Amino acid sequence: MHNVKQYLYKLKRNDVWMKIKRPMKHKIDYFRSSLAVKRSGQNQRSREILLQYKNRYAGQRCFILGNGPSLTIDDLNWLKDEITFASNRIYKAFDQTDWRPTFYAIFDESVGETEGLAEEVNKMQCIKFCREQGYYIFHDIKGDVCWLHSYYGRKYIDHPRFSENLIDGVYALATVTYTMIQIARWMGFSEIYLLGCDNRYAYTITRDGTIKRNENVMSYFYNTSMNEADALKAAEPWGMNIIFEFAEKYSREHGFRIYNATRGGFLEAFERVKMDDLIEAKKEGTTEVVPYTST
Repeated sequence: MHNVKQYLYKLKRNDVWMKIKRPMKHKIDYFRSSLAVKRSGQNQRSREILLQYKNRYAGQRCFILGNGPSLTIDDLNWLKDEITFASNRIYKAFDQTDWRPTFYAIFDESVGETEGLAEEVNKMQCIKFCREQGYYIFHDIKGDVCWLHSYYGRKYIDHPRFSENLIDGVYALATVTYTMIQIARWMGFSEIYLLGCDNRYAYTITRDGTIKRNENVMSYFYNTSMNEADALKAAEPWGMNIIFEFAEKYSREHGFRIYNATRGGFLEAFERVKMDDLIEAKKEGTTEVVPYTST
């Protein structure tokens, strides 16, 4: 109990710090990062990558992976022949599978500060999408890196937007999954399947700022305990739900679909499909599956 109080105290202290001092420092870091990307010519290379992949996969399907505890190694092995997007610490599964993502994204600087992350990400032979404003953290990520200018902030949670032109930028709102959905749309995918998006975390922050510990809940597939790292990185599912509901509405209005293939979890914004049905359908040489309503 004492440790929990310590975690919550750190969260509150960190929240005050961010409200008062960090925004100013971040704005300076973001400005310098954007300038560094432009001066180094990496913005031009990023533009070339985006144009190369514009509508490249028109009419096809892809899988966007969350790192929730429902994600399994068997799932990853099955996805070897599929086009996949993954993010953040997905590399923690690599010692158990030969699967590797087709595309990788990281937009959260706090995740980018993870020790050894750049080294692990650099082992991936794929296009990597990074937030332009986070160059001051992500600059050690090498290879084919596409730097995307991001639009962010609480104002977009209440009034969400969806980017149809990644050259101008992407809306990095609430979760990197939403960013990957926009990237997939740019590439022309007509069916997007979410997997491992449990939308439940060990520690959460409500809209009014209340911090809550969810007993016996693991945030990620690689967690073995409710550790301090989880506590200091509390999530905001309420914001994610707003963004996902907007994405569902937007996809229906613009001719593409998003399905939730996550086993269990608390994401209900999208029609659900069963991952096992997708596996069986592929064995039978078809991609058609029937959505179902979660009960």
